Parts: sequence; C-alpha cells; structure tokens
Amino acid sequence: MKFTRIALFCFVMAIIALRNPANAQHTSSQSLDLKNVKTLQAEIQINAGTLKVTTQTAPKADSHFTYTKEIWKPQIKYNGEPGKGLLSIKQPEEKNTNMKDKDRNDWDIKLPQGVATTLNLRMGAGEGNVDLSRAKINRLVMEAGAGEFNVNLANTSVSDVQLNAGVGEVNLDLSGNRTTNLKATINGGIGSLNLVLPRKTGVRVKVNGLGSLDTDALKKQGGYYVNDAYGKTPQSVEITINGGLGNVALALRD
Repeated sequence: MKFTRIALFCFVMAIIALRNPANAQHTSSQSLDLKNVKTLQAEIQINAGTLKVTTQTAPKADSHFTYTKEIWKPQIKYNGEPGKGLLSIKQPEEKNTNMKDKDRNDWDIKLPQGVATTLNLRMGAGEGNVDLSRAKINRLVMEAGAGEFNVNLANTSVSDVQLNAGVGEVNLDLSGNRTTNLKATINGGIGSLNLVLPRKTGVRVKVNGLGSLDTDALKKQGGYYVNDAYGKTPQSVEITINGGLGNVALALRD
C-alpha cells in the first residue's frame, strides 16, 4: 500500500511538471496596417534578451515574440491619426529581469521601409541586431546596455543619430550614398565602438575622452578627423564621439 501511494504521488507530480514546465515558451504576434501612414514615431524598449529589427516593403508593422516568463509579454500600443502613427512596444517594467541560462526573450520586429520613421530604441542586456538599411529613417535615438549591438543605417535618409553605448560592443554602419546631411552624437561606454563611415561623402569626426582610437582610414585636421571627400560634397556627415573607457575604431566604405 505504501508503495502504491508513493507511485501515485510520483505520477501526480509528473503530470504537474508536464503541465507547468520550468521553461515553458510563450509566443505572441501582432500586425498593424500602416498603408495610410506617412510618418511613424516608434519606441521600442526591451530590458533583456535578443532584439531583431528589420524593415519590409509592405506598409505594415509586424512583430513576433518568444519568451519563457508570461510577465515578459510585451505591451504594444498604437495611436493613429490621419497620415501619422505612434507605436510603442515595451517590456513590462520589472526591478530584476533575472534571465537564467534556459530563459528566452526574443523579439522580431519589422517596420515599413517606405514610411518616414523616427525610432527610439532602449536595449538592456543581451544582443541587438537592427538593420534599417535603405529605409526612410529620419532620426534614431538609441540607448544600449550590456552586450553586443549591431546597427545598420547604410544608404538611409537619417539626419540625426543619438547613441549612448553601455558595456560591450557597438557596431554602427553609416556608409553608403547620402541625400541629406547627418549629425550624430555618440557617447561611448566600456567596450568597443566600431563605426563605418561613407567614403564618398564628406566626413568630419570629433573625438573626446579616454580610451584608444583607431583612425587609419581618416586623417587628422586640426581637432578633427576627416576623409578625403570632406568639404567637396553637397552633403556631409558630422560626428561627435564622447569616448568612454574602451576602443573606438573608424573605417570607410563605399
């Protein structure tokens, strides 16, 4: 009888474990029709995990999320008025995200390529891959926490970039053809900042602060670093880097 009770107890506990796995995955998705939207202001905030942001030719904003804690389900808000949209995607505030080895918090967001967009990104710990190349981006404001963050703004119309780097590695691509002037301010953190700049558009970079600097692709002119095209093109790229305690590397690309 005692053995039967123990076996029954083990069977019940096994059923409970199957119904409530320690690392159960939750998913959610949403698609927003933006075909009548001319300008979009988007805010994306993830506390920890992986973030992937890309663009698509369809006039839609699509998002898909996978997470192991239901409390991490993103809060999505959208307000629209004629020709203008306001999109907010945020992870609920939590004092301690406490991601364990088997936890997942993966976000995959697609924005409309042809809509003039102002994007505000706040990324905590983890990995971010933001590919907005060839998109109609007006302004990017980004706060990067701890981890690796790759941002591709090549061949875009972006005219204003504000970036605060944290701990880890930030790779920012501003290369390609430009039809507008660009002003960028980058506050470096602890780690490395790798910046790719256009070769055929005039570039001038001001670097302040500590850390090491790799500028073989640019030459020093007064208190700035410039490329050969500086002062010879209709558009220009002006960048101020307030270096932290890491390494800053500047490279040129067509």
